[in-house]
Amino acid sequence: MTAGCVMQQAKSPGAPAPQAPQQAAVMPPDLQGAVQDAETWGHALYDSYTAPKAENDKAVERAIATVHQSVKDHCSGTYRAVAVMPPSAPKDRIVIYDIGEVPASQGMMVGRHYRVETTLDGKGVLLGEPSTTGCVTLPPAAIGSAAPSTIADDLSPAPNEYHVFLSLMYGRSLEVVTQAGHWLVEHGKISYIGRS
Repeated sequence: MTAGCVMQQAKSPGAPAPQAPQQAAVMPPDLQGAVQDAETWGHALYDSYTAPKAENDKAVERAIATVHQSVKDHCSGTYRAVAVMPPSAPKDRIVIYDIGEVPASQGMMVGRHYRVETTLDGKGVLLGEPSTTGCVTLPPAAIGSAAPSTIADDLSPAPNEYHVFLSLMYGRSLEVVTQAGHWLVEHGKISYIGRS
């Protein structure tokens, strides 16, 4: 098993059909802030990524160039860097997400994506974090299937902004398994299913 987000084995063709959707449980109070941040940043990332291409200011262009120079362990696929600055973003830096994609026929790239924070002039890196430790691609969803795709995440106790972004970008429900339990990420919202 690769560290980071890992695809769970698909059920065999003879497995019983999934039961009714799982009900949300009470979210651990100490993770509510992380979940709110993940939803805020995930929606902002989706909005920036899907917005029409706009002219960036010089500092953002330098920040994107800095990201391209500093990230050396991309997975196979193509990457696009976008600036993401929701209202809650720190004002003393530029936040760039470097998002990878694979052709739709291959599925959905869960990771590795990157969050890189640069200085306001875009020249220096203050923080660089990958979304996963390994390269993970989920196969395309089965036609007509509404069952969530299950992934494991050992980097954080709750789903992160990448899970929110992917649920919005691909219209897929994700069941994210972390050390804190099972979570459902659907339509850009995170709910806690509980431990199983």
